[in-house]
Amino acid sequence: MNEPKISDAAKRLYDQYSLHRVANLHEAYGKWFAVRLSDGDSDGVLYDSKQAAVRHQKHNEDFYAFVQITPAHMTMRDAETFLAVHRRMYDKGIRMADPDEASGGMDVIRRVTKEDQYNQLRSMFVGDRAPSNLIIPGR
Repeated sequence: MNEPKISDAAKRLYDQYSLHRVANLHEAYGKWFAVRLSDGDSDGVLYDSKQAAVRHQKHNEDFYAFVQITPAHMTMRDAETFLAVHRRMYDKGIRMADPDEASGGMDVIRRVTKEDQYNQLRSMFVGDRAPSNLIIPGR
């Protein structure tokens, strides 16, 4: 079985995530860093909040995605998927960063099952149905 090719951008994202987890151990959990969507590069800085990470990208937040360090490991395939999904969202006009929002902007909540993840992505890109376990307030 052929493994999918991992891009250099995904390798850079994976390296940044892993470096922050190893170098900062538990202090890194909950912190954020910015990753440039075009090439996976980062300024290498951990920020206390997503809003701080967004603000420090010199008003170019439309070119970045924002990654939170968690106790979970990130694989190179996870990094490749993260970049691909965020690039597609940005191409469709969905923005995840907002320097004026107290939280720094929206985030994609990862769904548990493959079916729900597929439905979530389909609803973002095609718009024909909402994820099966998505609760929309007021409806």
